[in-house]
Parts: sequence; structure tokens; C-alpha cells
Amino acid sequence: MKIDKPRIRNYLLDIKSRTLEIQALLEKYRDQDILAQPWITRGLKYLLIEIAEIMANMMTHIHAKDKGEAVSGYVETIIKSGEAGIISESLQ
Repeated sequence: MKIDKPRIRNYLLDIKSRTLEIQALLEKYRDQDILAQPWITRGLKYLLIEIAEIMANMMTHIHAKDKGEAVSGYVETIIKSGEAGIISESLQ
């Protein structure tokens, strides 16, 4: 099987997009404003969760297509991707 490069590119673009949204919020609001307004904090948390999900989906795709094994759930994805060398052991 072969890794779908356009799919990986889209995952990376999505991560970059969410990262820019986080950066924009952090530049617009001071730390005190972020802590005082729960909706900003929730927005930042949601963006981080989206990035984690996109990363897990990308690792799942790479693992399945490159290694030929299916993984289920984020924890198994991270563990097996680390074992397969898809991610650094220091990130596990």
C-alpha cells in the first residue's frame, strides 16, 4: 500500500491553520484576558484537541499504509507509531 501524499499534505495544512488560529488568539489577548474569559480558554483548548486529532489521524494513515497494520484509538496509534519509528520515542 502507498501513503496518500495529498492527504498528508491536507493534514499538515489543517495543523498549520489551527496553529495560526492559536497564534492569532494569543497575540490578540493578554494572559489576564484569556484567563478572565472562559470562552477564549475553551477555544484554545478546542484548537489543541483538533490538532491532536489531526496528528493521530495522520499517524493512523501512515501506519496503515506504510506498515500495513490497522490501529484503533489514539493511545494505540501513538504506541504503535512509536514502535514503528513513525514518531520519536521521546514523544510517546
